[in-house]
This record gives sequence, C-alpha cells and structure tokens, in this order.
Amino acid sequence: MSRGILATLFLFFPFIMTLVISGASRADEMKIKSALSAGPNSLTKNAAVQDWDGTVLREGSNGWTCLPDIPDNGGTDPWCLDATWLSFIKAMQTNTEPPSKELGIGYMLAGDAPVSNIDPSAKAKTDDNVWVDGLKSHLMVSVPDVAMIDGFSDDPFNGGPWVMWAGTPYVHLMVPIDSYPPQ
Repeated sequence: MSRGILATLFLFFPFIMTLVISGASRADEMKIKSALSAGPNSLTKNAAVQDWDGTVLREGSNGWTCLPDIPDNGGTDPWCLDATWLSFIKAMQTNTEPPSKELGIGYMLAGDAPVSNIDPSAKAKTDDNVWVDGLKSHLMVSVPDVAMIDGFSDDPFNGGPWVMWAGTPYVHLMVPIDSYPPQ
C-alpha cells in the first residue's frame, strides 16, 4: 500500500470512527426517545431504558424500565414497566411462567401494535383469534391472583377494561385510556 493511501487513511480514520459512533449514538437516542414516550414524564424522567435484547441504553433510579418500539411488528408500541411487568415480559420472551406473584403496572401511552387478545404468540390475524388493532394509550395490570379480574369482560370491544390472554400464564387486565375501539 502506498504511503499516500496510508496517510490518507490515517488522517480520515478518526473522522470515519466519529461517524460510525455518532450513528450508533443517534440510533440509541431514537430508541430512548421511543421508550420514554411510553409513560408519563413524572415516571420516565428517572426510568431506566433498555433495548429488547437487554442492552441498557440509560440507567435509571426509580425501579421502572422503558423499552422502545418492538422492531418490525407493525405498530408503535413502546413500553414502560415496573419490575413485575419487566419479569412478565422476560417470561413471555422465554416462554416460561411469570415468576412474580405481585401486582404489576405497565404503561403503553404511545399505543400498541396489532395483537391477538387470546393468543400471546399469534403473529397475524386469523379467523379464530380476536385481533386488537388501533389501540392507543393504555395501562396493563398483571395480578397475583387471576380471581382479582374475574368480573371483567374478555371482550376488547366493550368500551372499557378487559382481560387479555385469559387462560394463559400471561393473563392481565387491559385498561384503555383513549377510547377503544376508536370512536
């Protein structure tokens, strides 16, 4: 390799590395912005932010963790979760039973991607599942005893809270903040 090419590479290497690093930083900044849109500012300002692979993008100090949109799932769906809901999500990712038997709260104030109301593993709408599409701001409540939500409907189109994923280890209460179904 000629000295001229080597010298040029040497001169531009720091610039190229700065571009690569700032590109990664911008991507992380976009994920952080997405994640923080999931909850109220009073909560998110001190919440940790992590990516779906577990990478910590920002440390937190209040016990809450926010996650950005799930890549490539067809919607806007960042999450902001207490420790109980975070363990709930990790259990779903590993197809295991949620370990916690405590009440859990999850915020999704930026909305949700289309999802089955009866099958937590469904990836697409079918004739035999109840598809929830267009859901905006809502809370999710996991309960230590499913009997606590026995009186709630499992119909997501009832205009109020409903039970999602009944009969699975991931059963929880959905509480719409914006009207659902959309008016």
